[in-house]
Amino acid sequence: MAPSSSQASPPVKVLLVEDNPGDARLISELLRDYREYFRLDSQVARLAEAEKALEQSGVDLVLLDLSLPDSQGFETFERLLSHGRDVPILVLSGVDDESLALRMVHAGAQDYLVKGRFDGPLLARAMRYAMERNAAERQLAHEKDILRALLETMPERIYFKDLQSRFMRVNPAMLKLFKLEHPEDAIGKTDFDFFLPEHAEQAFADEQEILRTGKAIEGKVEKETLPNGQIGWALTTKMPLRDRNGEIIGTMGMSRDVTRMKQIEDELAAERNMLRSVIENIPDPIFVKDVEGHYLLDNEAHCRSLGMASRDQVIGRTSFAFFPEEEAALFKKDDDRVVASGVPMLDHEECVPDAKGKKRWLLTTKAPIFDPETGAVVRLVCIRRDITQTKEAEEKLKAANAELSLALSNLKEASEELRSIQLQLIEAEKMKSIGRLAAGVAHEVKNPLAIITMGVDYIESQPSSDENTREILREMRAAVKRADNVIRGLLDFSAPRQLEVTEESLTDILEHTLLLVRGEMIGQNFKVVEEYQPDLPRVRLDRMKVEQVFVNLITNAIHAMPDGGALTVRAYAKQLTGVGANLAGSATEAFHVGDRVVVAEIDDTGTGIPESKLGKIFDPFYTTKPTGKGTGLGLTVTRTIIDLHGGTIEITNRPEGGARATVMFKA
Repeated sequence: MAPSSSQASPPVKVLLVEDNPGDARLISELLRDYREYFRLDSQVARLAEAEKALEQSGVDLVLLDLSLPDSQGFETFERLLSHGRDVPILVLSGVDDESLALRMVHAGAQDYLVKGRFDGPLLARAMRYAMERNAAERQLAHEKDILRALLETMPERIYFKDLQSRFMRVNPAMLKLFKLEHPEDAIGKTDFDFFLPEHAEQAFADEQEILRTGKAIEGKVEKETLPNGQIGWALTTKMPLRDRNGEIIGTMGMSRDVTRMKQIEDELAAERNMLRSVIENIPDPIFVKDVEGHYLLDNEAHCRSLGMASRDQVIGRTSFAFFPEEEAALFKKDDDRVVASGVPMLDHEECVPDAKGKKRWLLTTKAPIFDPETGAVVRLVCIRRDITQTKEAEEKLKAANAELSLALSNLKEASEELRSIQLQLIEAEKMKSIGRLAAGVAHEVKNPLAIITMGVDYIESQPSSDENTREILREMRAAVKRADNVIRGLLDFSAPRQLEVTEESLTDILEHTLLLVRGEMIGQNFKVVEEYQPDLPRVRLDRMKVEQVFVNLITNAIHAMPDGGALTVRAYAKQLTGVGANLAGSATEAFHVGDRVVVAEIDDTGTGIPESKLGKIFDPFYTTKPTGKGTGLGLTVTRTIIDLHGGTIEITNRPEGGARATVMFKA
C-alpha cells in the first residue's frame, strides 16, 4: 500500500548500495509504484563510491547491502555510518541472522531486511518508518543537547529529586557547591549528606509539602550551612516533577547563589547605621531639603544652630521659619540655583545671625540628589561649618603677614649676599684645585715632551732615505703638538678657551685617529674592526680636540690588551631615549629624549675595569695603569673636551669581557 498522498514534500532521495545488478533491478522495480515518494537517485556497487556520494550530500536515505567487493558484513555498515551519521541507513542482507540484525539496529541502523522476504509495500513502509524514526531521533537528540547545554552552562544550581528527596540528577554548578567531581557521586544522596541539619530539615519539609500539594515554592531565600561551617544564601524555586501522565514523581529545583547580594544588603544596612551615627555626632550642621526648601532630615548640631530642642520642631518647615526674611530669601535663591543647574555649591561663605542674634560666618556646601530614573533634582543635602574663629584669625594673620613681609625682604637680601659669597668661595677652591693640577701636568708631561721634540729634531736633521722613518717622525711631531695642546687646554680648565668648531665627519676623525695610533699596535696580535653607519650626519666640533679624545680612548683600549685582542670602533646615529650612568657632568642638560645624536663606541676585549675603580676614572691623576705607563690625566682631559662640546662620555664593562667607551654628540 502506498503512503498517503497528503504528503506535499518532495520525493526522498535514495542511495542504493548494491553490487548485484539483479538485486538492484529488483529493488528499483519494487519502488516503481512509489516514485512519487521515493526517488532512486543513484546506485553504486562499492563502499568507497557510497562514502564519496554521502560526502557530496544530497542523499536522504541509504539502502545498504552488507556484502560488497571492497567490504563485508558489519564493517560495511560501520564505515558508511561514520560518513553519514545523520542519514538513515536501511540494511538489505541476504543473510537471515537475528543476532546480526539486532547488532545493526543497536548500532544505528533503522531496519534490517532479508532479501527475498519483502515486497514493494513492505520495503516502502520500512523506508517511510526509517525516515520518520530518523527525524524523531534527530529532534530528540537536539532537545537533549539543548537541555544538556542549559544544565551545564547555567550558573544556577539545578537538581532533580525523587519522592524521598534523593538526588536523581544535578548540574555542574551543584557539583561545585558540593565539591564533587562526578554527577554519580551525588545520585541517591540527600541534603542531609551535604548540609547541616538546620538547612537539610527545612529543605526536606518544603519538598514534602510540594509533593503533598503539587504547588511550587518560588523565590525563597534560604540560608545554607555546609559541614565545614561555610554559610551561604540562595534564592530558590522548587516545583513538582511530573511524568508524561501528569503524576508527581519527585521535585526539581533551581537555586541561585545570592550570598554576595545578602552580604551587600547587610553591609548597606551597617553603612546606613554608621552614616546615621556619623551625621548625628558630627559637630557641623547637616540637613536635607526638598526642592521647595522644606527640611526633610537634620542632625543634632543643626537643631542646636536653629535654637530648637528636637527635630520635630524642624522637619517640614523652611528657612523662613528660623531666619530673617532677607537671609532666608538668599538661602532659597541658592537652593533654586542648585536645583535648576544640578551643579553643587561648594564652600560658599555666608554671614548669618545665630539663634541669639550674633553674626556668625558659615562655610556652606549644597549638593543635588538626582532621581535615578528621571535624572531630575529631588533633594538637596547641605552641610555648614562655623568659620567665625577662622575669619577672625585671618584678620590677625594679615597683620602678622605685613610684619613678616618686611622681615622676609631683609632676609632675602641677606640670602642673596650669602649666595654670592658661597659662589666666590667655590670658585676660589676650584681655581686652587686647577692650580695643583696644572703644576702636576707641567712637571709630569712638559719636560718629557721637550725631550721628545729635541729627539725628533735631531733625527730629522740626520740624512736618511727611508720614507717610512720620515713619515713616522712627522706623526710623532704631530702627536707631541697635540699633547702640548691638551696641556694648554688643561691649564685653561677653569676658563676654557673658545672652541674652533666646524662641521666634521665623525667617521673621518675615527679613521684618521686609527692611523695615528697604529704605532701602538706594531708587533702585537691585534684585530681592528671598523663599523661605520653610512651617511652619518656631520657634527659641529673642534677636530683637533676630538681627535685627542679618541687617541686617548683607543690608546687606553690597546693598553688594556697587552697580549693582543679585538679592537672595535663603530659610529652610528640614533634617536635618544635615555642617558647613561657615567655622564660628563652637567652636559646632559643639552640633551632631551627624542633628540637625534651621533654615537661613537670603542670596544676592547681586555680585562675591563674593577667596579670599585669605575667611578674614579675621570678624577685627575687617577690611573689603573702601572707606574710609568700613565699620568692619570688622559680621561680628565677627555671629559673636559667632551664637556666643552656639550656631549657625554660613558665607560662601562662589557658583559662578554672588556670595556666600552661611548661618546655622544648632538647631531
